[in-house]
Parts: sequence; C-alpha cells; structure tokens
Amino acid sequence: MVLRSGLLLAAIFIWFGQAVADFPTEHDPKSTYFIEYDDLDIILKGSVLEMGASTHKPPKQGRTKITGTRIQVGNILKTRQEGNRLMFHEFEDRELLVLRRLRDELLSVPMQLPLKDLSRNEQLAYWFNLHNVIVLAEMSEQYPLTRLKPFFDLGDPKAFISQRRFEMNGSMISLADIQNHVTKNWRDPLVIYGFYMGAVGTPNLRTAAYRGGKVYDQLQSNAVDFINSMRGTQIWQGPVLKVSTYYLRMAEMFPDFENSVRAHVEKYAKPDFKRRMITTNRVSAEIEDWHIADLYNGKPGLQPGGVYPQFTKDGDGNIYTRGIPEHVAQLLRDRQIKFLRRKGTVDIEELPQSKESETLEKEDKN
Repeated sequence: MVLRSGLLLAAIFIWFGQAVADFPTEHDPKSTYFIEYDDLDIILKGSVLEMGASTHKPPKQGRTKITGTRIQVGNILKTRQEGNRLMFHEFEDRELLVLRRLRDELLSVPMQLPLKDLSRNEQLAYWFNLHNVIVLAEMSEQYPLTRLKPFFDLGDPKAFISQRRFEMNGSMISLADIQNHVTKNWRDPLVIYGFYMGAVGTPNLRTAAYRGGKVYDQLQSNAVDFINSMRGTQIWQGPVLKVSTYYLRMAEMFPDFENSVRAHVEKYAKPDFKRRMITTNRVSAEIEDWHIADLYNGKPGLQPGGVYPQFTKDGDGNIYTRGIPEHVAQLLRDRQIKFLRRKGTVDIEELPQSKESETLEKEDKN
C-alpha cells in the first residue's frame, strides 16, 4: 500500500481512538416510528445542483483565472468538474435561519422520541441527516470560502469536525462523534458515503434527505457515483490503483486496507473500470480535492468590473445565467453534455446488495 502522508494515517488512528459519545446502540426491528424530513427535502431540492455521473476522465484544460489578471478563481485539479454542487451564494439570512432551526430540531429529536425505539435503518438515516445539516449550516455561515480541509483536519483537535458545539440530550457532541458512532455500529462500508463534508473530493450531497426505508439504496447510489469518478479512483501510471484519501479517513472500515479497499472498489466499479483494475497490483491513497463543492470555487465576487453574476434554477433543474465567469460556464457546459448523453442512452446494471441491508430486510419481514 502506498500512503500519501504518514501524519494523516497517525491522525486517523488518534481520531478513532477518541472516546465515543454515549449514543444509544439498541434498536427496535419492529418499530413503526419514522422521522419526517420534508423541510430538509425542500432545502436540498432547491439548492443542490446535480452534475451528472462522471466520465471518469480528466476534463479539458480551461480558463481558471480572471482574464487579464493573475487571479486564480477556478479549481485546477482533475476532479474539478465532478460532484453535486451546492448554491451557497444564493443563501441569505432567511435561508441561514431555516438551516439553524432545522439543525436544532434534529438535535432535539432524542428528547421527543428515544432513538432506541427506532429501527436501525431509521437511526442510520437520522444520523446522516443530522450530520449533513450541521455541515450545511456551518459552511453556509462561513461562505465564501474555498478550501475546507482545515475544517475536517483529523490532526487538529480545534478543527470543526472535533468541536463539541452541539447539544443533544444534555451532552455536547461533534461531527466526529457522529461519524465514529456510525462506523463503529454499522459495519457495512457503504455507510461512509452518507457523510456530507462540503468538498468536491468527498461523497455527494443528495437532492433529498436520507430515509430509513431506502437508506441503503441511497448509499449505494453515492458509492457508485464516487468510485466511478476521478475523485474516487484513477489508473494512470503503471500498475497502481489510485484511490481517494477519504478511504484513509475511514480506514476502520477497511481492516486490511489495500485488499479491503480493492475488493470494495471492485464491487461497485462499472464494467469498463473493473476490467482496467486487472492491470493493477498496488493501491495508492493519494487523490484529494478539498475545494468547496459550489459553482464558484468559493469566490463569487471576483468578477471583472465587480459584476455579481446572476444565477437561477427552476423546478426542473434548468439553469439560467448572466454574467458568470468562464470557469463556472465550463462547469455548466460539462453538466449539460453529461445530461444530454444520459438522455440519449439507457444503461441498466444490477448492483450488489449490501449484506447488512439483506439482514435488515429479513428482520423487518420477521
């Protein structure tokens, strides 16, 4: 196995060694309770822009600077055109208030309904939605910003991910507490794809909330998207399968890292990429993109002449723009091409069902 940073791996072991918050681990397999997320659905549908499946190829070189200047506004990495985008620049005080209210309501759920009275799938959906709303609210409040790595730095105890700022049932919790709880109690690697972290090189934020009844289908969709993308896997130089450093962050889910990650990637790889994997004999965790997953790379105000671009999205996902910079125009053109291709062809592929999902389905039938 080739590791990009020994410091990163050491930080991961420290992080997983931290005390886990006292979250309930019991569940009721026959529970009829469920949590409704209609408000979150509205927010996500109106602000998440689906970018379409990756071509698993590097994008063509384009302009990433303001014309006539040395000012770099665009992401220059090979992964820059991938992953769903959040329209942070559209959020105003009203939207921020709604996000804070939704975050606080989700934090208060255990006071209204003990989590142990929920099914495992319903609990899992709850933890993802809570985690992701906390991230969404924080990123929206901090915007504009470009690089998110300091917020999720596992080696920094003061980083946002480790800050116990959020009260739940009389205890202060952090994002790290939520992630640790999920990865320690749901042993299916699919769960790593439910954590939104705001960056291009991390799993997608979906256009709808997670739901207990379909949480594993949603996670599998995210896994297929991530694994079959430049931000998830690459094969370019020699017999090396390059994978995202995100897998190092979630190393507890891959005990025999190189073999476990390879088997996991192969399970969800599309046929063409699976065939290419045969030529590799090493795994190198080195792909990384911590640029914020918005349209403007966190720099919406840096436009020639001080013109603030106008951008709107209708209910069907159509985009209407005026005064947008070139690197944004490239991103939107690439998106349009992807969706035109998708309309022209239909690919049907039966994907494997997770073992935990199969087990839970049997529990629900009993």
